[in-house]
Amino acid sequence: MKGSRVRVRVLAAAALLALAACGPGEKGKTQAPAAKPAAKSESPALATGEARVEQSEGRVTVVCHEAPRGLVIEKLAREAGFQLSGDLDSQPMTLQLEQVPMDQVLPPLLAGTSYRAQWRYDKDQDRQLLAKLEVGDVPATTTAAANKPKIAEALRERIRAMREHQPTEKQKAEAAARREEHARSQADALEELRSSSPEMRMEAAADIEPEGPALQSLMDALAKDADPRVRAKIAEQLADADGCVASMGLVSATGDSDPSVRCAAWKALEMNCDESMLPTMQPACAKEPDPKVRECCTSTLEMCE
Repeated sequence: MKGSRVRVRVLAAAALLALAACGPGEKGKTQAPAAKPAAKSESPALATGEARVEQSEGRVTVVCHEAPRGLVIEKLAREAGFQLSGDLDSQPMTLQLEQVPMDQVLPPLLAGTSYRAQWRYDKDQDRQLLAKLEVGDVPATTTAAANKPKIAEALRERIRAMREHQPTEKQKAEAAARREEHARSQADALEELRSSSPEMRMEAAADIEPEGPALQSLMDALAKDADPRVRAKIAEQLADADGCVASMGLVSATGDSDPSVRCAAWKALEMNCDESMLPTMQPACAKEPDPKVRECCTSTLEMCE
């Protein structure tokens, strides 16, 4: 009986020793897998266009995927507390920088663009800290915040200038007087176009603007005036006219009896012809007997084709 109690005690002691040996190892095995998922949940994958910026004890983490560079820089400025100025672009950036010094973050972040960094020594942290970052070629005193009031003030100045440059009643009256004078001068020129003096008719033709009711008067004179000098001057004036009415009148003038009128009409057509008129103009040029006029029409056809 005594021997069996001894054996029981020996077996119990062995069991306790075995439990003590394997217990800590099993605990270690169950705790290690639990730590890894927790680490993964702290750094989820970033979507396109997102950025994560952190700073701790002088070390910076920048993780972004196709995020606008300006957004990343602004987040970095807020996180690190430095002054930011200049023009920020939206170039997409993809970076994976984990716990690196600030001076190693700037080169890859600002690759391809000019910048200037100003540093200051922090006695409490015993390290150099970024105090100011200027991106691009900007004055040292310019900041994004300072630009806003300047832009607003410039806009207000422009609005004030526009208001100040609105015509006064006197200016309106002067403009109306000029229009009235112009209308009278056009009426006088049209009257002179019926003068018996060819010189006065030539001068009148040069003063008449080929538009509105005056255009028809010029067209009639081009077809009927007895002096070829007047008809040639009218053809020259019709070069500034718009529309098919003037163009068809000039095409008719290419058959004028006087070579100088025909040449003037061809030259005026350089500014008034298009491809639809070629079937009418090409035969007229082919039948032109005068060599000088043929040079004029050939040049015009080259412009119209």
